[in-house]
Amino acid sequence: MSFAMEDNLESGWVSVRPKVFDEKEKHKFVFIVAWNDIDGKFAITCHNRTVQRRSAVLDLDRSPTAEPTTAGKLTKSPSKGVGGETVDVECESHTVGSWAIVTPKEVDLEILDPVDVSPDDPADVGTTREDFSWAGLFSFQDLRAVHQQLCAVNSDLEPCLPSFPEEQSGVWTVLFGGPGLPQVETDSLCYQLQVYLGHALDTCGWKILSQVLFCENEDTDEYYESLGELRQKGYEDAVDAARRRMTEVLDKHRAMDSMVDLLQVYPEEDAAFSQLLEATTQLYHYLLQPFRDIREVATLRRQQIKISLETERLGPRRVESLRKEDEEWQRKAGAAVLSIQDLTVKFFETTTRALKALYERMRADQRKFGKSAWAAAVERMERLQYAVSKETLQLMRAKEISLEQKKHSLKEEMQSLQGGEDAMLRLDQLEALYYELQLQLYDVQAEVLRCEELLLTAQLQSLRRQMTEYQDEVVYYDAFESPDAMKGVEEPGPPPSHQREEELSALQQRARQLEARRGRITAKKVYLKNKKEVCIDKHKQKRLQRHGSSGSLQQEDEEEDEVKRSARVSQERQKTLDRLRSLKQRYPGQVTLRSSRLRRAAAAPNTQAVSVQTDSFLDLPELSAPPADGCASLPPVDLQSCDAPPPFLSLPPLPAPSSVVQLDSPPPPPPPPPPPPPPSEAPPCSPARQQRSESEEAPLPLAPFCPALL
Repeated sequence: MSFAMEDNLESGWVSVRPKVFDEKEKHKFVFIVAWNDIDGKFAITCHNRTVQRRSAVLDLDRSPTAEPTTAGKLTKSPSKGVGGETVDVECESHTVGSWAIVTPKEVDLEILDPVDVSPDDPADVGTTREDFSWAGLFSFQDLRAVHQQLCAVNSDLEPCLPSFPEEQSGVWTVLFGGPGLPQVETDSLCYQLQVYLGHALDTCGWKILSQVLFCENEDTDEYYESLGELRQKGYEDAVDAARRRMTEVLDKHRAMDSMVDLLQVYPEEDAAFSQLLEATTQLYHYLLQPFRDIREVATLRRQQIKISLETERLGPRRVESLRKEDEEWQRKAGAAVLSIQDLTVKFFETTTRALKALYERMRADQRKFGKSAWAAAVERMERLQYAVSKETLQLMRAKEISLEQKKHSLKEEMQSLQGGEDAMLRLDQLEALYYELQLQLYDVQAEVLRCEELLLTAQLQSLRRQMTEYQDEVVYYDAFESPDAMKGVEEPGPPPSHQREEELSALQQRARQLEARRGRITAKKVYLKNKKEVCIDKHKQKRLQRHGSSGSLQQEDEEEDEVKRSARVSQERQKTLDRLRSLKQRYPGQVTLRSSRLRRAAAAPNTQAVSVQTDSFLDLPELSAPPADGCASLPPVDLQSCDAPPPFLSLPPLPAPSSVVQLDSPPPPPPPPPPPPPPSEAPPCSPARQQRSESEEAPLPLAPFCPALL
């Protein structure tokens, strides 16, 4: 709402409530018009048939044997004319008469069903009965004045008023009255006036017509809005407009697929969020102001009471009254503080919801583009992530403060309890509420630590990205035309590489500090979890000590544990389903999920067995027999005197030539496995491949094969 509008309202303008004359429900009304010969005026009676039928139903419920009201019953109703005089009009309603005609327009009105009203309350029944009939006396001049007011509402009624005869004025007319009208003319005027009233009811509505005809009270407060309500309505309208603007921008964002278009719509989103934040802040500041005033007044009054008790000489009654007043102001201040905290929580919920919508929209955009294309929007995403974490942290802290205030109020109430059985029962209830609040407080504190960790994680990601950019940055130096040009160069400043190293070291130091803070937050989370478990255990022990080790109490604890376990399982299942759903949205193709055992088996190397060569002839390759003339005997050799082969060779060294190979000797033991390679060196190939390479590089000479030796 603009300041000019506020100035107009404060300078004497009034604001009418919107739709103040709209009817919440439609009723059926019947007008009865008759001519009063004594006063020379029209007697107009209006009945609300809907309320009459409701009253009849209530009467039947209360006394089923009651006889229905006859049509000829006399109705006495106080009325107030337009001129301001209050008279008692007595009129007899007949079933047949020229003026007892209901217009067809009135028949179209809706008849509502009876409402459920308790018949045991006579006051309510009396109030309802007072409102279903109205009556009044109206002269020709009064009806013309009523017609002018109704025409100001709707000009369609101008030709509808019947033509009344001119009233004679004078002293003799006042003393002895005017000449009477004939019966036929009065009946015709009554019928025309009845038709006119039905048309006015359809055109202007019952509220306006009843206020013009049967004005009973002069209270106009229900038609005007207060300045405070109008300002609040203006702030709420501004918030609604900002929300609509934000929704429009997000819908426009959802339909874009180009990075260029997204870079243009991102500033629009920021502007829309700033507008929403400003409007919401103004609204909640206005809503918080009354509670802040109450808190300030209560604090000042308590200070005055404290000064009076400390400095003035007062009697016991005055001291007691001041103490009661101090307690009352303390209670009001506590209620104001709780209201302030609740409104603060609602404000941060609104802003957090808007920021999360922007962040989720940007995460969806990130999945559409590659790393190089998304580099232009990385800074905004980091800024949004930081803002979401910070706003959520403020929301959790506001909830924490609210829970602390509630705990404090519960503690004060427990301290103010007096002795007695009812007090003990109330104390048990307050202790149960205090325990529930404490558990909620532990959860909120854990959420606060989680938000702080997310905040540090966002900062760490930003720092790591900056360090990566510094490390990947390429520096180009200007080239010189000749060596002489290099001699004339002035003393250069510090090289850019040195500056980059300093900036990089500063970023690394900042990252180490954030890592240390995150480690402390992790320790706090563990400590808080232990405190919560200790609190739960103490509460269980207290219940066991109070009620004894009964089986029912243990069964209740087991049921609670089972409920918590099932809730945790359901939560984990829902998280798994959400992850699968997001995975399916991210990768719409067919995805095969494997267990951790299968993934480890797939990641293992293909060759893991180490082959060990022995002296057995079964491991030797098959040799072809040489010709008979090439056979020669081998000299005998002592195998025991041969040196042992080195441990790290796949094959033993070639022994001296011998005449006979003893095949019956047992094979030597396998060599031990090689030691692990140093970390700096590359991992060696498998032993089998190493054996194959060595055998290929240095083939062993074979003696000629002689089948006679076998």
